[in-house]
Amino acid sequence: MDFSQRVIGFFASLIIVIRRFVLLIFLPYKTIRKVCLDNDLLQAIIILFLILLYFIVSNKLRVLYFSPFVVYFVFIINFLTTTGFFYYGARILKSKTNYIPFFMTFSYSLFPTLIWFITSSGLYYVLPPPRTMSILGKSFSILFVAFSISLLCWKIILMYLSVRFSGRLNFYRTIYLMLLYLCWFIPYSVLLYNLKLFRVPFI
Repeated sequence: MDFSQRVIGFFASLIIVIRRFVLLIFLPYKTIRKVCLDNDLLQAIIILFLILLYFIVSNKLRVLYFSPFVVYFVFIINFLTTTGFFYYGARILKSKTNYIPFFMTFSYSLFPTLIWFITSSGLYYVLPPPRTMSILGKSFSILFVAFSISLLCWKIILMYLSVRFSGRLNFYRTIYLMLLYLCWFIPYSVLLYNLKLFRVPFI
């Protein structure tokens, strides 16, 4: 494959990522199902690269305790650990699946997280704390909490669909694996917070 074909392939994957990002908002069920059947790893790499760009830019807005590349490395470990957990969990539950669908679907499920972090960093730059307890200040807090909750619900839906379709599991086994994941994820998040790597885990 020559250079021009690689460039065309990259932009084709980029367009697919943008299109699927929009579809994830309105048609998450159908979109995750299609992503699960896709083997174009370049799409996942593009999403992971966008996250690296976020860490680099956010470090300019609010200096991180560690280098953005160190934080990104920790994020990659988190991502691989998460996808590996659900992959091996599905295999233990006798599901005939492979790792690629988990890698693909969980990459797309990072969009709600990325949007929240971008918004949070942007607001920190535009409206840095401490924020007043005025009517405008309270209204802003209410709107941001509502926005955060909506993104969290979207995130949970995408993760559920990712585990279910990638692992080829039924409803109860999917919920079982997600609850097991939380048993590990919650104390791990506390550890990352104490190490000053993430106040909110990027996953």
